[in-house]
Amino acid sequence: MKWRKILAPVLGAALLLPGMGSAAFAHDGPHTDTTGDELRATLDGLLSEHYALAVDSMMKIYDGDKAAEAAMAALDENAADMEPVIASVYGEEGGAAFEEIFAKHNVGTDDYAMAVKEANEEMKQESLEQIQSFVDEMGTFLATATEGNLPEDGAKQALRQHEDFVQDTFDLYAAGEYEAAYKSYLEGFKQIFGAGSAISGAIAAQFPDQFTDPNTPAGDFRSTVNRIAAEHFALAQLSMAKGYNGSADFDFADWAQDQNTEEFRAALASVYGDEASNQFVALWNNEHISIQGNLAAASASEDQEAVDSATMTLTDTFANELGTFLNTATEDRMPLEETIAAVAAHEKSVVDTFQQYVSGDYAASYETYRTGYALMFDIGKGLSGAVVDQFPENFVNAAPDKMPATGFGGSESQSDTMMLWVALSALILVGAGTITYRQSKQQS
Repeated sequence: MKWRKILAPVLGAALLLPGMGSAAFAHDGPHTDTTGDELRATLDGLLSEHYALAVDSMMKIYDGDKAAEAAMAALDENAADMEPVIASVYGEEGGAAFEEIFAKHNVGTDDYAMAVKEANEEMKQESLEQIQSFVDEMGTFLATATEGNLPEDGAKQALRQHEDFVQDTFDLYAAGEYEAAYKSYLEGFKQIFGAGSAISGAIAAQFPDQFTDPNTPAGDFRSTVNRIAAEHFALAQLSMAKGYNGSADFDFADWAQDQNTEEFRAALASVYGDEASNQFVALWNNEHISIQGNLAAASASEDQEAVDSATMTLTDTFANELGTFLNTATEDRMPLEETIAAVAAHEKSVVDTFQQYVSGDYAASYETYRTGYALMFDIGKGLSGAVVDQFPENFVNAAPDKMPATGFGGSESQSDTMMLWVALSALILVGAGTITYRQSKQQS
C-alpha cells in the first residue's frame, strides 16, 4: 500500500483507510472514523514513518549496513507521498521553494551520520551548520507561508527540537549508550504524533465543511492506538535485524519492545481489567515477541526447520489466538475471520520484511516495510473503533479535565502549547524535500 494512494487530494475529500472492523456502528455517539480522524491518521502515519525511517537510515549508515541505501530510498518514497500535502497547502511555487531549502537538511543529516562514523570533526561541524541553516530558512519560510500565523521564532524552536531529538538518539547509539538511545527513540516516537494532531486540527479549522474536529477524545484514542501499533512494527524490524546481525544493542532494542508491550497491557487493563490484560501479555510475549527472536536466531544459524516453525507460529497460531482474543474482548465488534486475517497479514509483513533483508533484497524489504507499517494504522482503526463503540460513554467530547481514563491517554502533546506543536507540524514538510537532493546528486 502506498500512502500516496490514500493521501491525495488531502484537502479535497475525506481520507479513508480501508477498514478492518470499520463498518458503521449502531450508536449515535463518538466515532473514530470521521473525516477529521482520517486526516489525522494519515498525517500521523506519514510523519511517524518519516521519523522511524530517518533513525533507521542513520543507524545503517553508521553501521555500514548494506541496506543503508535502500533505507534512504524508502525515506525518499515517504517524502514523495507527502507531496500532495505541500501542493494542496502551498501550491507549486511554495513546494519548489521548500524543496530548495530542504536540500541542506538532507545532505546535512546524511553527512552527519557518516562524519560520526569516520570521526571527521570538520565534516561533522559542516553538517551541523547545514542543518541549522535549514532550521533558520525553513522557519522563515513557514512564517511567510502562513502569513504570520506561525511565528518565525516558534517554528525555528520546534524544528530545532526535532533535529535535536533525532541527533541525540543517533549520538547515543553511536556512543554505545543504548538504553538512553532507545529511551530517546521512544520519546521521539511519541512526540511526532503531536504534529499530526496540530496540523490536522489547523486544516479542519480552515476547511470546516470538509473535515470534522480530529482532536476529540475518540480521535485522541485512535491516534494513540495507532502510535503503539506502529511503534511495535518499527521496533520489531529493528530488533529482528539487530538479533540477526548479533548487534551490541540487540538487548536494548528488545527492551524497547518490552516498554511497548507494557503500554498495550496498561491500555487493555484500563478497559477490560487485569485478567484480560495479563492474558494478552502472555500470548503476546510467548507466541509473538519471543518467536520473532527465535526467527532471527534461526535465520542467523541457517536453521530452516526452525525458521519455518517460527514463521508458522507467527502467521498461523498467533494470528488465530490474538484474533480470537480481540474478537472476544470487543464482543464481536472486531469480526473473527476478518481480524484473524488482519493479524496474519501483519505477521506476514513482519516476516517478509525480515526475510527479504536476510536474503539481501533490501529494496523489496523496505517496500514490504512500508506496506506493513501502513497496515498498523488499519488495525489501529479497527481496534479503536470497536472500543469506542463498546464504551461510548468514555469518549464524549468533554472538557480536557474530563478526558476518558482509558489508559491510552489523550493527545501526547496536551502539555505543550498549540503553537509549538503547529510549528512541529512542519515536519509534514520536512520529509517531503528529502528526495530532491538525492535525485540531483544521482543526476550529477
